[in-house]
Amino acid sequence: MEQINHQWLPHLSKEIVEDARGPEFDAYLVALEGWRRGLTLRWHTKDSEAFREIKTWFVDRPGKLFSLRLEEKTHYFFRTRGDKVTNEAVAIGADKEKTKEYLAKAGIPIPEGRRFVAEIEDDEIISYAAEIGYPLVVKPTDGSFGRGVVTNIEDEVTFAEQLRHVRHVLNYKDVIVERHVAGKDYRLYVVGDKVVAAIERIPANVVGNGKQTIQELIEAKNEERQKNPRLISCPIKLDQEMKNHLAIQGYGLDTIPEDGEMVFLTNKSNISIGGDPVDQLDSLPEEVKQLAVQALQAVPQLPHGAVDILYDDKQPVEEGAVVLELNPTAQIGSLVFPMKGIARDVPAAIIDYYFPETKGMNGQKSRFYFDFSDVLEPLVTKTASVTTVSAAPLGEVYGKKYTVTGDVQGIDYHRGLRKQAFERKLSGFVKNLENGNIEVIVMGTDPESVNDFKQAIFEDPERSDVVDVFEESWEEPVKVGFEVKADLKMQVDQLKKMKLELETVQKDLKEAERKNIKYKKSLTWRMTLPFRKTLDVLKYFKRK
Repeated sequence: MEQINHQWLPHLSKEIVEDARGPEFDAYLVALEGWRRGLTLRWHTKDSEAFREIKTWFVDRPGKLFSLRLEEKTHYFFRTRGDKVTNEAVAIGADKEKTKEYLAKAGIPIPEGRRFVAEIEDDEIISYAAEIGYPLVVKPTDGSFGRGVVTNIEDEVTFAEQLRHVRHVLNYKDVIVERHVAGKDYRLYVVGDKVVAAIERIPANVVGNGKQTIQELIEAKNEERQKNPRLISCPIKLDQEMKNHLAIQGYGLDTIPEDGEMVFLTNKSNISIGGDPVDQLDSLPEEVKQLAVQALQAVPQLPHGAVDILYDDKQPVEEGAVVLELNPTAQIGSLVFPMKGIARDVPAAIIDYYFPETKGMNGQKSRFYFDFSDVLEPLVTKTASVTTVSAAPLGEVYGKKYTVTGDVQGIDYHRGLRKQAFERKLSGFVKNLENGNIEVIVMGTDPESVNDFKQAIFEDPERSDVVDVFEESWEEPVKVGFEVKADLKMQVDQLKKMKLELETVQKDLKEAERKNIKYKKSLTWRMTLPFRKTLDVLKYFKRK
């Protein structure tokens, strides 16, 4: 198995972000950074007045719209995009052809190509392809996640087939045809005049070990991707297109690649369909980074966002690099959690840009985080359109782990410890250990309160019998508030019991319905039908 990175930024460990998987992931990363600096964080629904004039999409489920405030200054964000990015810039970024027009005006190198609207016939597009020559790329004007993109088309027959598939099967009528450019696929994230992160996006692949089949290697790689907070939601999904790609190379799912042999499953580099994000910020030439900055600056009022570049490192930058696209609302998870290389703190760079006066305020990189699900609950249940997150503890953080022995696993005793923690303004949790002991974690900004909590552990003899307390420092992240894990376990157990009871009732109901249908089809039911109808008539007249 190839070496894969499991070392993230210490203030963004896996447990901190596990509640924010999926579409809300990027918004949570940026919001958390601002909250940790002492900014007032509020989450909004799509009906919130503040977002009426901001271009958004797929916001029915809360968790993508938020605001950050410092005194009288407030900024509004949709995922990673803040309000300094105008709607006009967003519209340009969403239109690949319009983007190319702005880049060309600024002298930015782009692939030669042309847009074809829905009304233009396939034959005209095929004729254009012959004019500019192969290999070519065909892609939807407004596609995303690699859908409908076909690269490195080498002849007219294949081009015609793929064009018809994109336009008439996938139903992307409006397409761009452009010359295929050799090179590696990079995504760079620019904030202001600086590239703060860069990854190479490698198409979905497996590396052989001389023992396992391609199918087994895919399964093993997906297990590794599960360990990555970003890639957990982007497994390699084997489809017919991938099987065809393997077949072209002479492989099948039961092929055993040689040790160290890399087998590509597709030629699309999108992370969302199984691509590998590999950090390359330190290895990319400065000229490529400067090209990304200039590309973003080519669009008015687009101060931060992603730039996709193809770069052939065997050529000089001025000949081997072209800009493909700009993304004003880019996902940043793969930059913060690359499969290989150094994790880059893109959220910090974004907050630095919008709130420069807070730069360095989170110097120690707070280990506190908030319960994302709890915060969003009023919005999900539609009891509120805006919810404010309790302020983050600021300052140097102190933490202790107390391992307590004795008769100490009573739920009431644990609730008493929670009360003691709240009174001291400490966060943490208490949980039962299998050997009968408990583990108590407390964290706060007052070292005296943290250290004194040891005494609180002894202060409830009616509901506990403490024999000994072992004390050690605690450096791991802690959720704001104090959790009684046994309470949570009880709730989970009760939920499981209710679910089991519901399944039993549903099973009994299904069986009763089956018997009822069977009975109604029986000879007895049919023979007694006249009698039952006569009885119904008599009952009717009796009621009259």
